[in-house]
Amino acid sequence: MRWLPTLIPLLLTLLIIAGCATPPPAPSAAPVTDPLRLGNPKAGFNVTLRSERVPLHIGDRLQLDLQAAADSYLNLYFISSSGKTGQLLTNYPVRANEAVSFPPAGGKKLQYAPAPPTGIETFVLAATRQPLNLLGRTDIKNVEKPRTPVAELNLNGPQLLNRLRGALQRRPPPDWNAYSVQIPLMPPTVP
Repeated sequence: MRWLPTLIPLLLTLLIIAGCATPPPAPSAAPVTDPLRLGNPKAGFNVTLRSERVPLHIGDRLQLDLQAAADSYLNLYFISSSGKTGQLLTNYPVRANEAVSFPPAGGKKLQYAPAPPTGIETFVLAATRQPLNLLGRTDIKNVEKPRTPVAELNLNGPQLLNRLRGALQRRPPPDWNAYSVQIPLMPPTVP
């Protein structure tokens, strides 16, 4: 039994080394909900934003479910895995608890398919009781293409988020809410 005090530190050292040598867990394919912490705890209503496909694959059509628990105007933005930004819906009027899909029914031209590189796609839904006028002509890249339904922006992700936060925080707290989701973007699926 005299060898037991010598063996215990050796066993503890081996256990520590073995614990450090384990591989890190695989990245989750689940979306991260409201990672940007845009939700408004003083809002008079909730908003939800969910993806039909998780994870997303490069080239797949995006399908999102949107809802606001009050009559409001929905604005849907994206920050792509490459850092590009855009607006998918602009002041889209909805009734309280009306289920809305993106792209909306009949919106054949209004589509978004994620492009390379793989990474994280971020989507932001802002619901306001009055229309939100966040962007000016200089903020929109494709302003000269009036038939292009998706507005590509001249803003990077942090600029878009700062502008959105500022515009929302100037409104009365019960009159707006927002929600964000980040979804992993994987390589294209092989047919």
